[in-house]
Amino acid sequence: MSTSVNVPTNRQQRDADIDNKLRLFGIYNAFSNGKLPSNRQIDVALSSFVNHDKIKNPNSKLSSEGRTILEDFRTVVQEAQRLLLVKNHDEALQEFIWNATQLGQQGGPGAAVPGAPVDKETANRDGQQGLAGLKTLGQLIITNGQFRKLLNDAVILLRDIAGDAASKSASKISPSEEHLRQIDDPAPDHVWHEAPDPAKLKQQLREKVNRNKPVDRNDIRDVAGNASQTADPNNSRDPRDAAARTARDQRNGTSSGVDMQNGLKAGATDLAQRTKEGIPEDKKQRAREYRERTQNYLKGKMPQERRDQTIWRLKKMVVEIQSHQDYSAAINTLLSLAETYSSHGKNVATQSSGAVKGARQDNYLKSAETNLKTIIERFANNTSADDLIDAINDIYRDADRDPELKNWFRSVDRYVRRCLKQEGYILEEDSTREYNQLYDHGNFLMRNRYRDHTDRLFDEFKFLGDQFAADPDNKRFGDSLQKLFKDLGNDASGKTVFKKDLIKDITQVIIPDIFEGIRYMPVPRIEYSDPQFDAIIENLVLESDNLMPNVLEIGNDSYFRFGRRNISNKNKQQFMVSASQIQCDLRDISYYVKRKQGFPSITDTGIVDVFLGGDGFGFKLQLGSAEKHDRANFFKVENVSVTIKHMNIKLRKSKHKLLFSIFRPLLLKVIKPVIVKVLEQQIRQTFSDLDALAYKIYQEEQKIEAELKANPDPENAQNIYARYYKAIQAELLSRKKKAEDKVADKKVNMAMTKQDSIFSDISLPGGISTKATTYKQQAAEGDRWHNDVFSLGSASPTASLAPAPEVTRKSPHARRRGVKERDTASAASRDSGYQGHENVPEFGNYGYADKIDGTGRYQPSTSTRTGSQGIMLNSGTNPAGLGY
Repeated sequence: MSTSVNVPTNRQQRDADIDNKLRLFGIYNAFSNGKLPSNRQIDVALSSFVNHDKIKNPNSKLSSEGRTILEDFRTVVQEAQRLLLVKNHDEALQEFIWNATQLGQQGGPGAAVPGAPVDKETANRDGQQGLAGLKTLGQLIITNGQFRKLLNDAVILLRDIAGDAASKSASKISPSEEHLRQIDDPAPDHVWHEAPDPAKLKQQLREKVNRNKPVDRNDIRDVAGNASQTADPNNSRDPRDAAARTARDQRNGTSSGVDMQNGLKAGATDLAQRTKEGIPEDKKQRAREYRERTQNYLKGKMPQERRDQTIWRLKKMVVEIQSHQDYSAAINTLLSLAETYSSHGKNVATQSSGAVKGARQDNYLKSAETNLKTIIERFANNTSADDLIDAINDIYRDADRDPELKNWFRSVDRYVRRCLKQEGYILEEDSTREYNQLYDHGNFLMRNRYRDHTDRLFDEFKFLGDQFAADPDNKRFGDSLQKLFKDLGNDASGKTVFKKDLIKDITQVIIPDIFEGIRYMPVPRIEYSDPQFDAIIENLVLESDNLMPNVLEIGNDSYFRFGRRNISNKNKQQFMVSASQIQCDLRDISYYVKRKQGFPSITDTGIVDVFLGGDGFGFKLQLGSAEKHDRANFFKVENVSVTIKHMNIKLRKSKHKLLFSIFRPLLLKVIKPVIVKVLEQQIRQTFSDLDALAYKIYQEEQKIEAELKANPDPENAQNIYARYYKAIQAELLSRKKKAEDKVADKKVNMAMTKQDSIFSDISLPGGISTKATTYKQQAAEGDRWHNDVFSLGSASPTASLAPAPEVTRKSPHARRRGVKERDTASAASRDSGYQGHENVPEFGNYGYADKIDGTGRYQPSTSTRTGSQGIMLNSGTNPAGLGY
């Protein structure tokens, strides 16, 4: 057999490949330093990637499906590249990330936020405390018995509902008895049926859709005309006239009297009425019956008594959590942080407008806000977000002048704090009564007085969200992703299928190509020091194709014996793995060695080549199941053999080169058997340690099983995996501590740069750590977020891109909303859904119209509400008779 390696070392290609991988190390450090790639750098890198030979001209061994998937992936990358360049043509995304990461930094323009109660370091510490508080609350909830029981009951209820649905579905899907009786009967002889006509089927489908349409085109045209006539001051029925006047008003800041809001309401009402009239009465009746059946079914599964009991159990859970010793510290921390940062927001808002405006014009926060707004608008089909911001500002502006709304927020804050901090208050009747009053009052404010504001806000959010879906660039990118996922799991007809050819492509083509493409892998500088020796190895570069075994064999042998009477059962499992022809061609390895104690004292620095060709390194490992007489518990190493062939060491540079040349044949003859023996022994010991570790875990499992039998508590059963994890963790920690104690006087270090080295004053020829240090220093250079280390690839930048369209205001809801006057004459509110004062039942949902005095102000009722609002039930007493 040949004694050569798969891929001999090409020094020029190796150095270029190492440089690229070290550049990736520099890119990682650049990101850590807050640097970002420019559009040009991203464009060149992605263009180089999609035009790479492995991507553009895939391996001929790929199946047709694999080629399709690869082309889909290439299209996704290209569309993502185009989307970034079109929507981020002025690098607003990089500017936003940079400004957001610089908030609170010293030395920046206006770095200190006016009125900030804490600096950046304190804010980070507060964030960690808040996270710890939330983690404590979450731990208390998931470990609470009431929560576990509620969760278990919910699963049982869902299983019951699913069982009902499955039985109903089975009754529809299952064939009738008559069909089952005919299943074995053949069809009549010589009976032929007419082939279906696709055109006829299409026509039948179209006629069926037209028959079931609630409105036709003429109805839609009439609705649009009626809406335009209501909105247009000149009663024009052409929607284009109203749209033109609205656009002119927005451009010039004028008011031509177009009432778009009333026009939309009139159109929606007209369309709803026509749709209702267009639905046949029998279908309406079926829909009503279906809704009624669904409501009755859900009421049967969740009757009022069960809902009352669930609310009581939830409140009981809260009280139990409040009694825990960790709860008080966690909730006090969270409330304190909330108060600190909410007061910070109020302080900023109440400062003099000139000071705040001047600060926000200069600082990173203002720039980040502007850039984020720009990015959102561009991805939203170049639709301005000013209309949404105006809707939010309208609410803030009017609410800021409303003392009643401010007092309501203060009352809510006091109520929440009292429920969270006062143990048992949530179970008292006063808690339910106060909640009902706050709910009624808030519902009155939000759904009556500020209804126009909230409606416009929701409309603006919905309109802006719709623009994201309507953006053509977003659609192109989304379509490419959809095609990729569709081709991954669907056939030509759209059915979900398992594609075996793709698995074959991945295992036999793609993964080997990836390893081949990795090529040279630089290993960080290896350093070792103990009281007797110091040693350094650098420039160790592994070649992926040589490192992969050319032959990998795996075998499994199972033996079972089933005996009866006096003959026992027996089984034995054997597993074998063999790898051979693992090669290496390591050139220009730099080394440093120093013997500090003993004789002879020696110090040497040099360069060595290590060659392992042909059969190279190989091993064969055979494991078997342990038997009663074995020292092992689960598995044992039955045989292990290691082979090293065609090994050669060439010393190219050394202070003792002549001495080594003389003794090299003798050293190789002695060293090879020693290395083989040490490796075999190490493999045996490693698997012996794994068997011992598995047995200790098994003993812990037996202990858990015994405890469960003695105390069959469901909570302990649910924590069994956590206890397994703790047992493994404790064993590994114990072994780690023993290993650390064993090598306490020894140091082993993997240094990527000179700053990480324990021998920073020792430089070796062509050191990888020296090059990595250069890239790490380069990663910290550059103005603001710019850095040259991101320059990857050699492709030409994209040139043929259409100019980005301007961002414009498109919202049809852009009209200033006023505060709705209180309507004290009306007893019922159409906004909230509550019943008014005229026909108040003895038990029911009291509205708020009966709580408004003669001046139009809200006056809470002292009555206690019961009824359909689950959380607002009079739960001060135990509805289910549970003891506490």
